[in-house]
Amino acid sequence: MCDEKPTVATACLCGCSGCHMSFLDVDEYIKDLGKEVEFKASHVIMDMKEFEEVDIGILEGTVTNEENIEVAEELRENCDILVAWGDCACFGGIMSMRNFDTVENILEECYKEKGDDDSEIPSDDSIPTLTEKAGPVDEYVKVDAYLPGCPPSPEIIKYGFKELLEGRIPKLDKDKLRY
Repeated sequence: MCDEKPTVATACLCGCSGCHMSFLDVDEYIKDLGKEVEFKASHVIMDMKEFEEVDIGILEGTVTNEENIEVAEELRENCDILVAWGDCACFGGIMSMRNFDTVENILEECYKEKGDDDSEIPSDDSIPTLTEKAGPVDEYVKVDAYLPGCPPSPEIIKYGFKELLEGRIPKLDKDKLRY
């Protein structure tokens, strides 16, 4: 990392934002962390339209559509270390359950079968194009560190930041992997 205050950007792909909520649960530590790093992007802290170059990028959520791929690629391109945060980003999470069916069947069920009589599958750009399969971040871009959990506990998030700020990639042993 650089000699200046390390910079951080976070983003949420397809998911519930529970990992970011767990991040906010670090309580007073967030003030201390704010003294050690500079947040350049995070949807729970600030409005952002694109990523600038940062030292640490953090992605939460499953890749389920083309927009998610673009976000993952853009953040990967603009960060030195990319962290997959939570089970969805690390393993594909619950959104991967859609992999048991085809995209066509899923859209048909969601928009036609479960909608009202006037519902139809969008044919314009109103929804991002779904990927054939939902998957973890590392199926699309290189990931440097993994902090699993649903969501990762505030303690694991603190540990992850501590390791990164000390120049190490966080490694979770079995004692830290509790759900």
